[in-house]
Amino acid sequence: MWWHPVVTAGPIAVSFFFVLSGFIMAVAYYQPERPNLNKGKYWLARFARIYPVYLLALVLMILANLKTDGRDPTAVGLSLTMLQAWLPGYAMVLNSPGWSLSVEALFYLSFPFLLSFVHTKSLRKLALITLVLWFSTQFFQIILHNSASYEAKGLLHQFIYYHPLMHMSTFMLGLVVGIAFCKGQFNQFNQPWNGLAILGLTVLVILLLAYEASFEKTLGFLIDYNNGLIAPVFLAILVLLAVNNSWTKHFMSLPFLVLLGEASYSLYILQRPTYGIYDRVLGHWLPLDANLHYYLFAILLTVASILSFKYMETPLRRLINSFYGSSGKASSSL
Repeated sequence: MWWHPVVTAGPIAVSFFFVLSGFIMAVAYYQPERPNLNKGKYWLARFARIYPVYLLALVLMILANLKTDGRDPTAVGLSLTMLQAWLPGYAMVLNSPGWSLSVEALFYLSFPFLLSFVHTKSLRKLALITLVLWFSTQFFQIILHNSASYEAKGLLHQFIYYHPLMHMSTFMLGLVVGIAFCKGQFNQFNQPWNGLAILGLTVLVILLLAYEASFEKTLGFLIDYNNGLIAPVFLAILVLLAVNNSWTKHFMSLPFLVLLGEASYSLYILQRPTYGIYDRVLGHWLPLDANLHYYLFAILLTVASILSFKYMETPLRRLINSFYGSSGKASSSL
């Protein structure tokens, strides 16, 4: 059915997260009067935010795969150091969702330098570099995707889909637009018709996902959205939401939704080990159909992610940040 590509567009959701990450980083850390970000404090805050639960999920997956990838020192070493996405063939080993954190590590490492570039050079110059990189990445991935040596799940596939450099421009687009938002350059878009514009752009994303195969036939070559090809549409939605947040602010500030948002990282990174535990403890024993298994697992994963956020993420983040005297205010929600 036409909606199948829409409901299975998980990898493209990760691309949206990369755009969102750059945008939120800009909003959280860009201050015109403070050009120099404390790199050590920032990197420690990033480490405290993502690594404890990342390590928990990885250890669980290593223990569950002691007869296969869990015995591979290269796979374990790359995953422990969050470098797995840099080496094609290892991006999806052990805890597969961790590949995106390997990519995010590059974003976090480069963010203070990109921010410094804006202060010492200009946002316009960074925007130009970002656009050149984005166009180059899209052209490069189309060429590789349509080459004779490309095969699904092969090494070239892993490079195109998972290598951090193939996603860098997506983060930078979010960062540039986020800084422009902080500078007030989108205030003119605070209009009554914003709601309709957001709805229209959302429908456009759905249509792009649903008819990707048709577009490929029309163009005569393969395309892929996973490397930020439709990032400009994502950015337009983010900007419209950000400049006119009064009608969403009350809804999104509901305590339960805030808690789900805070626990979303644990939900994402713990999905594989949690499913393994569910399948071994309950999945093989409960006489339920596939849909009921899915809903039960989703409920248990949500509960596990909330518990992880409250009793592991938050205490460990505060403990790690305390070594640098950081309040962790910005890092707690990013």
